[in-house]
Amino acid sequence: MATTPFPSNACIANILLNLEPNEKCDGLANRTADTQHDNGVSGQAAWNTPLAGRANLLTVGAGLLGSEAHFGQSSEFGYLTPDRGIVTVPSSVLTHITYPYTYAVAGGGTRTVTGPGQFADGTQDSENAFDSRVDLTGKTTTYSLYVSDSLALTSQLELTVSGRYDHSHVSNDDAITPEDEDGTLTGTHNFSRFNPAVGLTFNPRAGLTAYAGYSQGSRAPSAIELGCADPENPCRLPNAMAGDPPLHQVVTGTIEAGLRGVATSWLSWSAGVFRADNRHDIMFVADDTSGFGYFRNFGKTRRQGVELGAKAQVGAWTFGANYTYLDATYRSDETLLGEGNSTNDGGAGFEGDIDVESGDRIPLVPKQMFKAFAAWQILPQLSVNADVLTSTGMIARGNENNTHQPDGVYYLGRGEAGGYAVLNFGVEYQPIDALSLFGQVNNVLDHHYYTAAQLGTTGFNSAGSFVARPFAGPIVDGERPGLGSTFYSPGAPRAFWFGARYSFGR
Repeated sequence: MATTPFPSNACIANILLNLEPNEKCDGLANRTADTQHDNGVSGQAAWNTPLAGRANLLTVGAGLLGSEAHFGQSSEFGYLTPDRGIVTVPSSVLTHITYPYTYAVAGGGTRTVTGPGQFADGTQDSENAFDSRVDLTGKTTTYSLYVSDSLALTSQLELTVSGRYDHSHVSNDDAITPEDEDGTLTGTHNFSRFNPAVGLTFNPRAGLTAYAGYSQGSRAPSAIELGCADPENPCRLPNAMAGDPPLHQVVTGTIEAGLRGVATSWLSWSAGVFRADNRHDIMFVADDTSGFGYFRNFGKTRRQGVELGAKAQVGAWTFGANYTYLDATYRSDETLLGEGNSTNDGGAGFEGDIDVESGDRIPLVPKQMFKAFAAWQILPQLSVNADVLTSTGMIARGNENNTHQPDGVYYLGRGEAGGYAVLNFGVEYQPIDALSLFGQVNNVLDHHYYTAAQLGTTGFNSAGSFVARPFAGPIVDGERPGLGSTFYSPGAPRAFWFGARYSFGR
């Protein structure tokens, strides 16, 4: 590891006496904790009530869901160790300093420190101080009513009409900022919507079904989105919350059509197409002046594609396969934060914004996915199975404009995650009807792959060494260029386990 130009004693001086700027601590320990409890009840009733001499099924239901969640967050300054760990100063060390602490400064005069600056809570005497603390409790209550009616128009054609009404009440309680102060998360929000759906199914002959339909769905904004939705109090990260003007619900309209059939006594298949358009989609957008960002409703996104599937059974063997082609794109123009993106408007190595245009691909959504499986019933009591899951690559978050290009100097990494294939294997033995013994091995070949990627600034160069200031200049507004990189989320390594299932009363 390269020697950092900011030694650990400078970081400790800031932590104990607040004598040095926060940025002389090259590490930041971020801590989060959340708990959530859900409970609810639902019920429905159905009636077979012929209508105009035609078969008709009417279903009516209602539901009540309650949820309480608590989210806490803090960040503590520290310094990096050679193994890339972060050392922070134990609170017991801080007892050796009595606050308020007054000391002489160069050029005459004194300065008084009211408390230690170990937490990134906005109390440090530094232009880079920020407040990342969150202590929020949110309660959500949702009431639902729904009705569905299926009417046989002819012996081959059936019409289904349905609708669902949801009303959600969200109450947030901020334990840090009082309700009457700017930036508080305390507040109440109400969201209501009726979502209709209509569908037709056609059975021209035995073993073949055609279907088509349109449906609407919606979701209320989450607590984290409501907590960082104020342009007057933007956030650097989605989990660093600020004040919360209301957001609109995201509304999705979906059109789908397809065919299902049984080709022979041993083969079944399906094929479908779909298009889902989101309105009032919620995104983390760039603030025009602060360089931070916030959540807001911005426009449209679209997800459309094709789904194919088949399943066959031949003797003791069962085979199946499913394929999905998914085209996920933005349908509205927007300006987003572009940290680590080579095309941002801040210049090489600096933070800036990127422009997203209609038609750009949405990050973290692979275009193609394929899954195949096979099972062999070796004996009446013994079976084995295997499946393979494949996925094409995906755009990294932060590369929403799809134009990031690494130059090997200021930017490392392609701005996307590559495709992968994973093989899984299982075995099951049933000595008696009520008892099953099983074993499972996932990622049999221990393939190294990535399930997500994100652009950002890193303190480590291509050799893995820490470099606090990788570039001497240019210096713009007191800032030097940083090194951008693609961060990856690794997939699960090989894992295996064994177990038993027993069914009482069989």
